[in-house]
Amino acid sequence: MFTFNRNEQIILLLLCGVLIVGIVISYLDSKDSDRIPDFEVRKNAVEVPPQKEVEVSQYLPPAEAEGKEDASQARVLIDINSATAKEFERLPRIGPQIAGRIVAYREKNGAFKRIDDIARVRGIGPKTLERLRPHLTVSMP
Repeated sequence: MFTFNRNEQIILLLLCGVLIVGIVISYLDSKDSDRIPDFEVRKNAVEVPPQKEVEVSQYLPPAEAEGKEDASQARVLIDINSATAKEFERLPRIGPQIAGRIVAYREKNGAFKRIDDIARVRGIGPKTLERLRPHLTVSMP
């Protein structure tokens, strides 16, 4: 059958000893009623504090923030038929390129009739339009 040399026999004895010690420790740990409970994760166990509203004027340059007296005045609607490229850049996710495209589209095709018409500008898709909608207004030319 199998024969083991002296070193292999010693290693097998050590492994069996470690296994027996582990079983004994596990048994004694389960019998101890005065032990520290295991760590457990509970979702939503701590109530999340409500987020306070931040005034937009905190994020505006000082020259623009001086004229803002409260948060309701800080949120100004941008008229897509009269806004400049710089005004469009203040909108979320609108950079100089898309702002320039909006102005160029308006100059080439005339005034927008409704807010949804801004989606015809390259770079403004349905998701961007929905993100911009609360910040935009349309005046009739």
